[in-house]
Amino acid sequence: MVNKMVNKMRSRLVYKFAKYPNNQNINEIIDSALRLEKKLSFVNIDEISISEYNSRYFGNYINTAEDRILNLQKYCYILSWALEGLNKHKKNVILLDHGGGHGMMSLLAKEHGIGTVIHNDIYPISSEDACKIGEFLNIRADTYVPGTIDDVIQYLNQNNMECDAIVSYDVIEHIYDIDDFLQKLHLLSPGRMSVFMGSAANERNPFIDHRLKSMHRIFENRDRAPKYGRKPTDATRAIKDLRREIIVKCSFNLSVDEIESLTGLTRGMVVNDIHEVVEEYCKARVYPKPPLHPTNTCDPYTGNWFEHLMDPDQLVKTLNATGFDTKVVSGYYNSPKNIPIKIIKSILNLIIRMMRKKGLFFAPYFILMARK
Repeated sequence: MVNKMVNKMRSRLVYKFAKYPNNQNINEIIDSALRLEKKLSFVNIDEISISEYNSRYFGNYINTAEDRILNLQKYCYILSWALEGLNKHKKNVILLDHGGGHGMMSLLAKEHGIGTVIHNDIYPISSEDACKIGEFLNIRADTYVPGTIDDVIQYLNQNNMECDAIVSYDVIEHIYDIDDFLQKLHLLSPGRMSVFMGSAANERNPFIDHRLKSMHRIFENRDRAPKYGRKPTDATRAIKDLRREIIVKCSFNLSVDEIESLTGLTRGMVVNDIHEVVEEYCKARVYPKPPLHPTNTCDPYTGNWFEHLMDPDQLVKTLNATGFDTKVVSGYYNSPKNIPIKIIKSILNLIIRMMRKKGLFFAPYFILMARK
């Protein structure tokens, strides 16, 4: 009976009909996820002294067995591909959990026995919280590096280390200068390295594209009520109003029409870039080019994009220019207990796999998979 229950849970940790690496790595990772799920089942989030933000965020990942399984299913998939083709024993692997947030990916990597796991997040409190969670479970990452990719590169150089793999999920769509980020990845290691970064901002899926564009318009034009567990740095005011205030403070000699035009044309810019645009306009009275995307917008003070819709093929070109061999692959749907929904998602997964790259039309997320 126990073996039957374990096998059933193991099967739920695998995406139905998804393509996995052709090795035994995935089976070992799933066993690691089973052990982690058991440990997480005993966690009372109130017993860990972490921020309100991660109490909500991490709590939503571990509240129920269903939450734990469906999230670990995703991380098993990501980790299995990230370790594919490294030709290294896992104890010798240095893995970067970029934008790791609450650190569940790092927990799985350490539970699996990865030699060195580096957790990194631009939000320092998330690094602190992930460390506390790891210590609570006695499976902490080897180090926690708050900051940007530049801080990670500096850490590796100072410690004479080379990164073997970088993983992330729902991170790249929030990075302000994605080209700069991708162009720096090769600096993590001069040798062989794998990249596996997933993003749910899949513009190739028309339903996701429509939903996120609607969300962009709301964030751009409406104030939002504060919610429990939000980051203190998250803006709740309409993003357009924030940019307008920045522009007004830059110059007191602009007309109302000029201010409104510049407010619209600086959508997707941070405060320093807005300052430059206004200064140039005041000198030459020439407006900047309009934003390339009709709805993408970001917080002008933090640079955090609100689910940045990007062309995956352009991301591939940027990474390839630095020496990587990159491709875009489709993500898959999880396997909930609800039988009708499970059947629908399984059928969609089969279609996604059969259609290969064109499966992005149906996929819940896309993945940048790169090797060098």
